Amino acid sequence: MALGINTCFAVKRWARPDDIIRIVSDELGVRSCQLSVDNLPLADPRSAESREYVRRFAAASDTAGVELDSIFTGLAAYSTSLLLDDDEAARDAAEAWYESLIVLGGIAGARSVGGHIGALSMPTASDPDRRERAMDELHERMQRLSLRAATEGLCTLLFENMAVEREPGSVLDTAVRLEASLATASVPWQLCFDVGHPVAMAQNDVDALAPWFGAAWITDPMLQLQYSRPGADMHAGFDDVDSDVGVSPMRVAEALVEAEWPSSSLFIEVMPAPEMRDDAVVPMLRRTVDVWTKVLA
Repeated sequence: MALGINTCFAVKRWARPDDIIRIVSDELGVRSCQLSVDNLPLADPRSAESREYVRRFAAASDTAGVELDSIFTGLAAYSTSLLLDDDEAARDAAEAWYESLIVLGGIAGARSVGGHIGALSMPTASDPDRRERAMDELHERMQRLSLRAATEGLCTLLFENMAVEREPGSVLDTAVRLEASLATASVPWQLCFDVGHPVAMAQNDVDALAPWFGAAWITDPMLQLQYSRPGADMHAGFDDVDSDVGVSPMRVAEALVEAEWPSSSLFIEVMPAPEMRDDAVVPMLRRTVDVWTKVLA
């Protein structure tokens, strides 16, 4: 299992690809990364500027010996309903947006792209007929995106288990069904398992992660590692947390072994607060890397 890092830590602090990769490689000692769409110009994958940025990022990664594994949707996209917007024109635009992300994956030579796929509005989620129609259409759009991913040479597309029930994949049984329904697509959709989200959705400190590790996945999930506790989706680091409350790195490491997910990639997805002292960010990330390196050894 390879430990990597999502580049969301760099948002509004480091913009140049070579600066980000230098931190990943030289200061954190990590050999794999996941590029966040939030790092792109205006967090928009559709522009010529973003295509050029990805080329520069891929070149910097290659020079430093860092694998650019995947491209991930990020916070800017998460603030939208994407493929499940109530408005059809907005859904069409979101599908075109996702196609542009897939193209960026091809340019970068990444194996995967994806993340947040959409959010049902409260009116649609509460109406069984509307919800069923929305999910049927989502499946069709995901199938079309899979066809496009095949032309760009991607291995998988990613859907994330989010922390809101109206977002598909946030509940275990829906995530299992979604993966199974798309397993034979031209490029399969793979779960990107954020370990913090089930914990954040829990009402108390039960082991909310155990059922996810015990489920029968067709493709070993990718993991995103972030500290959260019940009732709070924090995306915090693991350098100074109570291991008895919230996400426990040791329990996650043990569960990975028990689940026999040997091919899983793991990406630290820590989002430092904008008001955090700039000179404290990299040391916090370094300590977080050290925590996971130790428990995964």
